[in-house]
Amino acid sequence: MSAPKQELQHGSTPAQKKAIWAGGVGNFVEWFDYGVYGFLAVIISTVFFPAGDPTAALLSTFGIFALPVITRPLGSIIFARFGDTVGRKVTLAVVLLLMSVSTAAIGAIPPYASIGVWAPILLILARIVQGFSAGGEYAGGAVLIAENSPRERRGYFVGFMPATTGLGLLAGSMFAFVLSTVLDSDQMHSWGWRIPFLIALPIGAIGLYIRFKLEETSAFKELVEEDEVARSPLAETIGTYGTAVLKVTGIAMAQTVAYYVILVYAPTFLTEQTGHSSGDALLSTSIAIAGYVITIPIAGAISDKVGRKPLMVIGGFLVLALVFPAFITMSVAPLWIIILVQFLTGGVALGLYTGPLVCAWVELFPTRVRYSGVAIGFSLAVIVSVSSPFVLTWLISLTGSNLMPPLYVALSCVVSLLTLLVLKESAASKASHDYFEEGPSK
Repeated sequence: MSAPKQELQHGSTPAQKKAIWAGGVGNFVEWFDYGVYGFLAVIISTVFFPAGDPTAALLSTFGIFALPVITRPLGSIIFARFGDTVGRKVTLAVVLLLMSVSTAAIGAIPPYASIGVWAPILLILARIVQGFSAGGEYAGGAVLIAENSPRERRGYFVGFMPATTGLGLLAGSMFAFVLSTVLDSDQMHSWGWRIPFLIALPIGAIGLYIRFKLEETSAFKELVEEDEVARSPLAETIGTYGTAVLKVTGIAMAQTVAYYVILVYAPTFLTEQTGHSSGDALLSTSIAIAGYVITIPIAGAISDKVGRKPLMVIGGFLVLALVFPAFITMSVAPLWIIILVQFLTGGVALGLYTGPLVCAWVELFPTRVRYSGVAIGFSLAVIVSVSSPFVLTWLISLTGSNLMPPLYVALSCVVSLLTLLVLKESAASKASHDYFEEGPSK
């Protein structure tokens, strides 16, 4: 065995480290924005909508939060086509540019009190652009890291992609927590809420530099050299790998819905439904997200040894078992118990499920349609999950029951666990056939 190959198996090369940074930076910006938007939803609702009905304003805010369900699938199709035909590097650079500019734009929109109805209109336009660019970000970053990872450690390296999701959300929650601590209510409503959105611009500029300095993946360059680049990635993905796309969607449901409900919507639930302060809600959620970020790469590394499916099954059942006690506890228990149950549910259990999840996605497709397959499958799951805060705010208002959030999560876990029954093991240490390059047998 040659020395370079040994390094690939047991260490990380500079190129692999650069790929992790390049793959994760755009995802960080996206989820930093999602996190800030979710955590500051109550304030945003008063800035962009007229006073009068707080519930209606909050529903409108979460409705705009869910707007990417309209444009994200379109972005997935368009950017995935470019990613599978032009290359990963250029496509991800364009995606990051759009994401950074649209996120920063939110922080520059004048309030409803100044420009009236144009305030929510401009917010809607910014969210539409965000959703469009997000359609190509997560899948592209995951593919970029996977194609720069050694076969035996693919789960560990690709696990950093969902970890950056948690890091972005954690940064958003901590930033919101610090702002709510050092600024008074008037300052937060006047200008404080804008700061996290405007920061996306310099972060995006750094990420853009990293992505332009990155080499195209060797897997894609081999396709170009052999003239094997897919001419119509969408048609080939749906026609040949349609079942694999549905598997991506199915196993993604538990992760995406639980993530939005337990780690994005929870602060709003704690403040609006149970009467906790925004500081306490953000503190509890931040601790849970920290556990999520730490657990993911550990679970990804373990999946390289024991397989992807066992950890996802264990994580899925743990989320299913813990989510009802967690939300019941949030309604009646003191803060330290809320922190504990949210950490165990959203941090440890969901982290175990997420660690091998993204690697399982990329291993379902060959190089020529990998970007398209993951992007389309993931976007279908996001259509359901990103609307969770809006749906749950409406359901709780309609029914008066605080059990709507755990019920929503539980149903998604059932869908994913059933999908896992038909998912073949793909980890190199356990699979009888590694179809990362060739694709599953047709």
